[in-house]
Amino acid sequence: MRPFLDSAHAGGLLFDGAMGTLLYDRGVFVTHSFEQINREQPKLVRQIHEAYLQAGARVLTTNSFAANRLKLEKHGLADQVAALNQAAVKLAREAAGGRAYVAGSVGPTGLRFEDLAGPAGATARAVLDEHIRTLVAAEVDLIVLETFPVLQELELAVELARPHGLPVVALFTFQSDGRGQQGHTPVQVGKRLVAAGADVIGSNCGGGPELLYRVTAPMVGLGAPVLAMANAGRPEDVEGRTIYMANPEYFGVFTRRLLKAGVKCVGGCCGTTPEHTLRMANAVRMLSPAGETSPRIELSSLQPVAGVEPIPTAERSDLAAALMAGEFVTSVEVNPPGGFDLTRRIAATQALKAAGVTTVNIADGPRASLRMSNLAMAVEVARATGVQPIMHVACRDRNFLGLQAHLLGAHVLGVRNLVVITGDPPKMGPYPHATGVYDVDSVGLLSVLDGYNRAVDPSGKAMPDTTRFFLLTGAEPAAIDYDRELRRLEMKRDAGAQAVMTQPVYDPNKVERFLDDSKDLGLPVLLGLCPLASYRNAKFLHDNVPGMQAPDYVFKRMQAADERGEGQAEGVRIAREALAAVRDRVQGAYIMPPFGRHRVALEVLDGYLSPPPTERSPSPE
Repeated sequence: MRPFLDSAHAGGLLFDGAMGTLLYDRGVFVTHSFEQINREQPKLVRQIHEAYLQAGARVLTTNSFAANRLKLEKHGLADQVAALNQAAVKLAREAAGGRAYVAGSVGPTGLRFEDLAGPAGATARAVLDEHIRTLVAAEVDLIVLETFPVLQELELAVELARPHGLPVVALFTFQSDGRGQQGHTPVQVGKRLVAAGADVIGSNCGGGPELLYRVTAPMVGLGAPVLAMANAGRPEDVEGRTIYMANPEYFGVFTRRLLKAGVKCVGGCCGTTPEHTLRMANAVRMLSPAGETSPRIELSSLQPVAGVEPIPTAERSDLAAALMAGEFVTSVEVNPPGGFDLTRRIAATQALKAAGVTTVNIADGPRASLRMSNLAMAVEVARATGVQPIMHVACRDRNFLGLQAHLLGAHVLGVRNLVVITGDPPKMGPYPHATGVYDVDSVGLLSVLDGYNRAVDPSGKAMPDTTRFFLLTGAEPAAIDYDRELRRLEMKRDAGAQAVMTQPVYDPNKVERFLDDSKDLGLPVLLGLCPLASYRNAKFLHDNVPGMQAPDYVFKRMQAADERGEGQAEGVRIAREALAAVRDRVQGAYIMPPFGRHRVALEVLDGYLSPPPTERSPSPE
């Protein structure tokens, strides 16, 4: 394994979850010393570590959180500091088997802020120093200082850990209002921990994913990778240790949001289980190749076959021809049904075509829900209406071989327009136990498809003929980690993307910024618009869908419109204003009508559509 700090800086490094929660679930009474279990029931502790490893964790935290002299003294175990810490490291190391880093867990002494300046301060220093030295001697890979509510004590612990030469992770615990006990803000805490010498900073415990997002996202960019470890469930306070006994909630969506915000490392704290870790692993695989939990497909350098020229872009599809000719194009999302009947989808497509809409796009299991195959729908829609749809391709559901078979089959069936996305994690839908595959991400799949267009497969072998796929990709102009989004878009362009379809954006300043910053990439941009249906709909999208944040004035407009009974009409007006503001800077509009209301899309596009042109002859095969 590469050095821990290299993995932390690369991003997507997944820590494990709670130990105490699982010990309690397996019959260890809460008044018992959980650290004593390292010697009394070593097999139980090892099994818990192994469960987290199997779920996808790549950092295993030793069962030594309270294995300091002050905490153990309450259980008559003060003379077993060395033995219990050594046993904790041994069990984690055995479970890791070289596949995960072993982090020595050090918790606070429990002393109050006002005690640290007096004689008790010297005691705290001695107790922390002994605890850290014992773990270092047992050969951990790093030290994790966790659940410290007193910033001065955490700074002291960092000072004591630094001289040992191991990476030091410093995690502060915030209150429910997002501040520390002494009123420190996340930025203040982060800066002080970096100044103290911590290699990784962040927060754990204190609250659930939403609180941890609020307190760790502001720490990004302060000079060290950030780690967020959230609680789950309902807390019980037992001897200063927070135990969570309620059923776990899912963390996958919040993990995705944290990683997009630039948080490099994620994990679970009180109340979390390997089930949480498994769902977090899906998000890690999807967004952070550096921290993935299973091998990623390595693509060959896709060199064009000698003497084979790709089909000119303008000849690949009607959409490609229109974009290459500089025309303004429009697309409306029409998604597959949950059942078998395509009558309404075909009728909607016919109506959109008659109104002058260029094409429709069909999502691939949107929101990780069960739908008819979008390939089947694309073929039927094209056959019934003559429209050449844009078919979404998600990397979530098929392994690398299955993806290739799916796409080669799509080409045989006449599908030419593809928008390549990584895909929502299964947690977002009603089947959270489904496996998110993610053998390859959107950048990698674009590279594969670009190779197909040049008659070369991912292994570097020549193919019998070129494909003629027109490749589109997505972008989030309002992404929290905006610089990362731009880097990814450049990577997608280099991998073969030929046009961009943006996520909906409600802040015109962010749209202008994105258009300015992406201009040099030379990709036609289709502006994504999702007309808001109501104030409630606006709040849901803002709170739950990364990249779809709306400014305050939009909420005020939607709230006032709802009171007049004009929520949907106001949503249409906001979308039209957004499109009008940048009409001369984008080459198309991509409408996602709320709740499948396709007439709403036509209201947004009123004045931007021309009567359908004479259909072009099919491109020669």
